[in-house]
Amino acid sequence: MFPPQSHNYNNGAFKDFCRSLRVRHTLNNRILLVQIPHVILENFNRDIALKRGYYNFPPTGLQCLYEAIKHRGLDIEILDLNFELLKRVCEDPDFHHDRWPELLEDKLADFQPSIVGVSCLFDLGIWPMLNSLSLIRQKTNAVIIGGGVIATYEWSNLLDDDKCHFVVGGEGENKLNFLLDHLTGDDLGTSATTKIYFREGDEFYETKGELDVVAYKGDLIDSYEKVPIEEYYKFGSLNPFTRMEHVEHAPYAAIQLARGCRAKCTFCAVRDFMGKGVRHRPVEDVIAEIEFLINKRGVRHFEWLDDDPTFYHREFKQILQAIIDHKWDINWATNNGVIAATVDEELLRLMRDSHCIGFNVGIETGNPEMLRKIKKPAKHDKFLRLSRMHKKYPELFIGGNIILGLPDEKFYQMMDSFKFTLEVNLDWAAMTVCQMIRGASASLDSGEYFENQMKTAGRNVINFVPSRNSNKGEITSKAGLLRGVGVFQIDPESIPDSEQVKEIWFTFNLVCNYIFSKNLMPGERPDKFISWVLNAHKAYPSNPYMCLFLSLAYVLLGDSRKAEDFRMKAINYSQTAYWRERFEDFGLDIVINRNPQTALDVCNILGDVQTKVTKSFSTWLEVGYDSFPSAALNAAHALNGGVEDSFF
Repeated sequence: MFPPQSHNYNNGAFKDFCRSLRVRHTLNNRILLVQIPHVILENFNRDIALKRGYYNFPPTGLQCLYEAIKHRGLDIEILDLNFELLKRVCEDPDFHHDRWPELLEDKLADFQPSIVGVSCLFDLGIWPMLNSLSLIRQKTNAVIIGGGVIATYEWSNLLDDDKCHFVVGGEGENKLNFLLDHLTGDDLGTSATTKIYFREGDEFYETKGELDVVAYKGDLIDSYEKVPIEEYYKFGSLNPFTRMEHVEHAPYAAIQLARGCRAKCTFCAVRDFMGKGVRHRPVEDVIAEIEFLINKRGVRHFEWLDDDPTFYHREFKQILQAIIDHKWDINWATNNGVIAATVDEELLRLMRDSHCIGFNVGIETGNPEMLRKIKKPAKHDKFLRLSRMHKKYPELFIGGNIILGLPDEKFYQMMDSFKFTLEVNLDWAAMTVCQMIRGASASLDSGEYFENQMKTAGRNVINFVPSRNSNKGEITSKAGLLRGVGVFQIDPESIPDSEQVKEIWFTFNLVCNYIFSKNLMPGERPDKFISWVLNAHKAYPSNPYMCLFLSLAYVLLGDSRKAEDFRMKAINYSQTAYWRERFEDFGLDIVINRNPQTALDVCNILGDVQTKVTKSFSTWLEVGYDSFPSAALNAAHALNGGVEDSFF
């Protein structure tokens, strides 16, 4: 709560503007909260949608706003345009994704709200957000409020040309109540707060008040009356974990213990958006929400939204123990980066026993200098310690987040990430390319970037995963770049541009996650590789190297029928000029013509490819950098030598 004197702040301009809107607009008691589409619309592929390959996040942020204002006696609806778009595409073969504005238009006509809030979290949503705001202005006389990450950092642009009447920056619960006090005339005494932006004439204003930090408590149970949560899994996924074979048909929901993050990473906007510190809900509220979703809505998979899930170590363990004690038949995962130093063996045991599928840790970079530069609170020895503990809990799928192309990152520093990825030897390396994020201290000037986005009709200039920029999963890059194993010849001291980083990403991802996959090694878990790559394959159905390595993994499991099926798909999909060249770069053109029948055959095939690829970066062992991870090389030599006894 704010101190009592907060009501003394001078917000005369704000109150006058709200009064003028009450005169100019006929305000009823209906409020519509809108989540805009967060798929890349320009590269939308119906086949991917039908395979649940697109992300379909519940509107958790809007649900929090609903819970915050439900006491006001208003008629509140939540419209998740991303869900409605994916549902319509999947259910109606005649519906084209470009017609998504019709879904908003229909809701506006049916509900006739006098206040509409529009939220946008990601850069790829800028264009649909602008489209939505324009449509609302054309079709209604509603007061329009913008919110979310994009609105927070682009408030002046959104107020320009009357796109919005207000923009709410940062967390919205208290701000929306303060705004509604004055907009509706029903003053419930909400304390004054900053970061409500508006424009009157040529002047821009911000409300005055105390720094707003939301007291995070309660549950979202009532808000689920407005969200068909049991249907979300039918039309998309939360992340790769919810596309895994044993949970892909399980209704899912998001859950959250805490807001905020202890870290101050320069590539991340969480701390700037949420404020300093980490706040958690009472454990009882979290458990009650989980129980409601299980028993009343049929949810069987949960995804933790926390940016720092294990900050409240004791409370997090209490929730996991409650799941175990209740014997709930569920699975859960956390795709956000867990801080490795907080993971101990007790936590891993609780994770396993509470049916955790897996989690990611935020490695970000294998270079100590870059780790300090981005202010990541981690040390590489902690990740190696986790890797050692992981051997006792092989049921858990553990991945490591790696970012390539950080500001001013030299190629030798990227190579440190490559080498450390192989050394730490987790189940997967979630490699992404650095993109400019509003609120991150390493980002470009936000206004300039926003204007560029508007001029290019919403096209993303930088994506997290380069292959997502094409509905075929291909990377288009300019001529003259080093590619394939040739990227290892890049000048160590050079700073690769964004186009070259795409090619580095392609090589690092293929080498670390496929050619040197931990779970294709002797004595490991090819079933885990299959489960993970199968779910990725749904988003990239014509990717031939995914099919090729799935074929090898099925041979290791002794499933010759599926092995042959994926081998034939790999042959078929690799016939294009693009993929023929890619396969030749890594020697996969030879592999695809071999037809392994036994685990030993797979060992020898992988050994040949690993030996070829290893030679391409062997010079890195001679230029004074850290030696290449011995574990990966030993595995390659063992495979290449024919290790029938050790494999079986």
